[in-house]
Amino acid sequence: MDTYKLQDIVDEGFINDIRNSGKLAKVPQIGQAAPPFNLPDEENHLVSSAALLEKGPLIISFFRGDWCAFCNLELRALQRSLAEFQKFGASLVGISPQTVSYSHMMADRRNVQYQVLSDSGSKIADSYGLMFTMPNELQNAYKAFGIDIAQINNNPSSADVPVPATFVVNTNGLISYRFVDADYTKRAEPSEIIANLMAINN
Repeated sequence: MDTYKLQDIVDEGFINDIRNSGKLAKVPQIGQAAPPFNLPDEENHLVSSAALLEKGPLIISFFRGDWCAFCNLELRALQRSLAEFQKFGASLVGISPQTVSYSHMMADRRNVQYQVLSDSGSKIADSYGLMFTMPNELQNAYKAFGIDIAQINNNPSSADVPVPATFVVNTNGLISYRFVDADYTKRAEPSEIIANLMAINN
């Protein structure tokens, strides 16, 4: 798999469709309650947001999947800042629609030390207003590289993917930081997450 070529697969039409849909206006705002989750990790153990919030703030990173070059860059950037997040008592999870078995298969390659959860059917992403269906042309572009997104997500009827987004949830279950952009090549800066953790710990 040629990562650099995959990074060139950017569908401006898909990005514009997301922008024009108006759906991102429904994504929870700062100060609103974060929708809860109870999802399996790559070992098929259930992980709940409620349990994580008992320990401290929660960082949630929605990503499209391990097949996405842009997502892999973000996952690694978050890993590099994981120790800083943990200084503030924060937990970090990644959430994608890919199956548990695919996540398990890709775990060594991903090489991160935080939990990656499987949002089968994109129900949690949808509760955050992030779910969109990838157009056929873009699906076919990935298939040319041997990446069948519908199969990876175990959803043969369509390739549903979330708009990548990052949230910080405080121990009251309220969103204190969010980054959402229709352009899936743009991601949250770890420094902004750290600044928010500093603010909510003061």
